[in-house]
Amino acid sequence: MGPSIAALIVISVLLTAVIVMFRATQIGSTLMANATRANAVRVADVANTSFEITSVSTTTDWYEQAEPVNPPNGYGCKPIVSGIERTGEVTAADPYQCYWFDGNDGESATIKVTRIFQGELFNRGASNKISLDLFDPSSGPTLGNTASGSYYFDSYASVHEKNFLLNRGSGKYRFKIWSIGQSSTDHGAYHVLFTKGSNPPLVSVGCVEYFQITNAGLKAFSDLTDMDVMASIGTTTMTLLTETSSATPAPNEWSVTLPATTTVDGIVINNDVYEKGILNTGELLELRVKLAGYASESGTVTVVFPNGVNSTKTFDLLCNN
Repeated sequence: MGPSIAALIVISVLLTAVIVMFRATQIGSTLMANATRANAVRVADVANTSFEITSVSTTTDWYEQAEPVNPPNGYGCKPIVSGIERTGEVTAADPYQCYWFDGNDGESATIKVTRIFQGELFNRGASNKISLDLFDPSSGPTLGNTASGSYYFDSYASVHEKNFLLNRGSGKYRFKIWSIGQSSTDHGAYHVLFTKGSNPPLVSVGCVEYFQITNAGLKAFSDLTDMDVMASIGTTTMTLLTETSSATPAPNEWSVTLPATTTVDGIVINNDVYEKGILNTGELLELRVKLAGYASESGTVTVVFPNGVNSTKTFDLLCNN
C-alpha cells in the first residue's frame, strides 16, 4: 500500500510540473506574440509618421518704425538694409517716401529703383518721372517738392540704378523718393534696393513669429499629450520646454493649436476640416515658444511626437522673446 501511495504522489508531482511548464510556455508564447505584434504596430506607426516644421516670419518692430518727424529730418524716415528690397508707393496724399541707412565716409553705395505704375507719375515738371534725392549726415530731407540733396537722379526708365560715393562723412544718410503729382491719379508703386559693401544678414529685419508643423505622413494624431518640445540657443545644450494652454507662453514654455484656418505663403487656407481636433494628413499645427534668457541669438527647436518621431528646425531670430 505504501509504495502505491508514493507512486501516486510522484506521478501527481510530475503531472503538476508538466502542467506548470506548459502554462508557462503558453504564457511566454502569448507575451512574445503580443510583444512582436506591438513592435510591428509601432514600426508601422513610426513608418507612417512624417512631419515638416516651417517658420512663419514677420518684420521686426524697428524695421517698420519711422524716425521722429522733427529735426534732423523734415519727416519720418524708415530704415533700409543693404541687400533687402523695400516697397513703397508715391501718392497724391503721401508724395514723399524717406529711408535712412548708416554709411561710412568713402564707401560706395548703389540705389536701384523699380517703378510699378498704376497711373502716370510726374516729377519736376516733366511727365512720367520718378526722382530720388540723397542727403548726407549733416542735412535732412527737405519738405515739399524742393529739388535738393547731396546727390539726386530723375528717371523715365522703369528701372534706374545709380552708384553713389559716400564722401560727406560717416553717419546716417537719408534719401527720399517723391513725386510732384498734382492730382489723385498721379501715383506709383515702386521697389527700392540699396546695397553697399557690408551687407548684414537677413536676420536684422525678420523674426520668427511662430512655427507650423505639417503632418506629412499617413498617421493621424488625436492625442498630442505626450509631445515634447526642446530648444537651444547658440551653442547651449537643449532645454526641455513646458507645455502651456496659454496662447502666449511664458519663458521656457510652448503652446500648440490646431487652427480651423491658417495662412501659408500669404494665402488663408482651411485647416482642421476632416475630423475636428485630430491632426490628419496635410493639416498643420501652430507652435509658439518663448525662451528664458533670450537675447536675439540664433538657435534650434526640436519637436518630438508621442511615438518618438522627431524633427528639428533652426531659427535666426525669435519675435516677442
